[in-house]
Amino acid sequence: MPQRAVSREDFRGLFAFYVFVARHDNKHDGASRLLKLFTSSQNISDELLDQWSERADALGAERVGSVLGPRTRAVANGDANYDHASAFLHALLTALDQTQH
Repeated sequence: MPQRAVSREDFRGLFAFYVFVARHDNKHDGASRLLKLFTSSQNISDELLDQWSERADALGAERVGSVLGPRTRAVANGDANYDHASAFLHALLTALDQTQH
């Protein structure tokens, strides 16, 4: 199988970064919610990671960032809650699909 454009560790790194930002901004509850997503991201299916990788590669960093940033901030602020990183990723992929149309 060819290597993904975005690896599992890359995706986990996004959560780690946002946990750091939430802690820096003294949003401790938000950091806990993001840390939960970071931890659960170890168990995201390869198929879902492949979809994410293809979409991120095709759309580019700016488009992905314009969707990822607000959704992650919503988790940190308590405006969105996901039980697992795969649920967050599904929502993110859906939002990216909507921005294409």
